[in-house]
Amino acid sequence: MRKLMQSALFLLLTCIATAPQNAAGQTTGTFGSCDPVIHDKLVGAEWRTPSECEVKFDAYVRSGLTAALQPVIDNLSSHNWSVTHQVELQSLTSIPRHTETKPYQLDEQQMHQSGPFYVELNLGNNAPIFQQYDQPVQAAMQKFGEALKSQNVADMTAAQNTLQAATKAAAEHATIRISVFINSGSVEVSSFKGGHTVATLPGIGFAVSAPFVQAPTGGDISAAQRVTYVFLGPFTPPKPTGAATGDEDIQVKGSLSSAPAKLLSVQNICIRIQTGTELAQQIITLVDWSALKGLMAEK
Repeated sequence: MRKLMQSALFLLLTCIATAPQNAAGQTTGTFGSCDPVIHDKLVGAEWRTPSECEVKFDAYVRSGLTAALQPVIDNLSSHNWSVTHQVELQSLTSIPRHTETKPYQLDEQQMHQSGPFYVELNLGNNAPIFQQYDQPVQAAMQKFGEALKSQNVADMTAAQNTLQAATKAAAEHATIRISVFINSGSVEVSSFKGGHTVATLPGIGFAVSAPFVQAPTGGDISAAQRVTYVFLGPFTPPKPTGAATGDEDIQVKGSLSSAPAKLLSVQNICIRIQTGTELAQQIITLVDWSALKGLMAEK
């Protein structure tokens, strides 16, 4: 009986030690006039209730990011593009525990939606550019179907490669996904083929482009994407590799301060633009950079 009671006590203490702790009484950073105290209503849950200051800052950041990307959406919408997916702007209701002493990041939408802050656009099927790149896809699909019927391994491999190349080219010219991240300690880019480029953007920061970036959901080179990253704030640019052909891991290191006055502030911004290089350059010229710089200004 004594051993049974000791085992039960041990299990109880273990559960208490590993259970999410109540954050009530702890404070977060401040943002103007607000209550920084965490009044946790999610005791026992994996995430905690945010403080009033965190809710206020989150709304402020999302409003600024929306303003910065609106000129992009307006311009593309007037040229046969349409928004197909977009992050839902909603009040912050939960946040990971133990984040109150770290620079704020847009976590909730990352967990419950398809990213922290993003917009996706597709080119209309009737647009000449769409048809220009869709025709090779349709032709490649027909060739692939014929190769499957023939059961010739060489023909199937060649047809599959042609289809993948045509599909990738079509996606780069007919789809756009723009994602925005704030307060990144580092940004890692895995590319199946080397040859990334680094370009200085006067008055903004710098951009890194790579043609075969691994998809956020993983997968092999068949799902690789052409992506351009734009960095604002204290980031260290990587060195370009030239015309390399092997896999590469690109790391862009950011510098963040954990001082209390900096916790609820935008210290750096990373914009991920998944589309063709020419379209990415066009998007960069359309972004309202003054709105982003305003977010990064001292509050």
